[in-house]
Amino acid sequence: MLNFILLTQENPLDTVDGYWGAFWFVLPFVIVVSAIVIGLCNHYEIVVLKMYKYIMPLSRERVAVLNKSFPFYRNLPQKKKRKFRNRVHHFLINKKIESDEYDVTEEMRVLIAATAIQIMFGLEAYYLSYFGNIKLVHEPVENVITTQNSPIYISWEEFHEGHSFLADGYHPGLRTLAIAFKLEQCWNRLAKKMFKSNRHIEFNQLYKREAERYIASGKSDYDDYDEVDRNEYFGVAVEYFFERPIHFNATQPGMYLALARLLQQDPSGVYAVKKR
Repeated sequence: MLNFILLTQENPLDTVDGYWGAFWFVLPFVIVVSAIVIGLCNHYEIVVLKMYKYIMPLSRERVAVLNKSFPFYRNLPQKKKRKFRNRVHHFLINKKIESDEYDVTEEMRVLIAATAIQIMFGLEAYYLSYFGNIKLVHEPVENVITTQNSPIYISWEEFHEGHSFLADGYHPGLRTLAIAFKLEQCWNRLAKKMFKSNRHIEFNQLYKREAERYIASGKSDYDDYDEVDRNEYFGVAVEYFFERPIHFNATQPGMYLALARLLQQDPSGVYAVKKR
């Protein structure tokens, strides 16, 4: 009888071995799933510790700023307005917009974020993960971006003036943030596909041709194309693209169309830009 009891009683060592066996069986799946989740968070620029914030909607105060002070948002259809709000909300979660010279208001934060979102709105969402801080200063800034992970410096006076007059071709805020996106695309491995490769090549070829023609005219400050700051040029093109799209298209239709295809937007309303 005793032998029967001993034979039928569960061996503790077998139980421990069973637990360890289950652990080692499950572990590879946990590692793979964790890697996928981390990869997706990195790709969509989601900070895991702030996960709960992303599911909250943009506050009413911030939505009111968009409705009152951001014409680009006001002119969007309802479905795209929701998408725009979500991207602005995500941007504001990820970025510190601060100043040593101003009391930064919610309106200032929202206008900065919305301007960044406007540039890339036709494409997959990118939020400038290499730039965590945006510093608002009073005086104009020469080198708005210096290195990876450095703050983006924006003159609030210039930004406010550029935003207040939306058809004069002057908006340093648009230009600065466009440069930041271009640098992000160069530096960040995950952002390499920010622009469709064929459209990016098309834009760069046209840009090179136009730049060389301008240099040859003797009107440029540069003597050779290799001296040209391509990121600055991209920023100026984006600034003009949104500020004076009809004039841009009339004077340089090839460049305008190439940029419209690159950003998958057409503020002039002339072209039906395909998202592919």
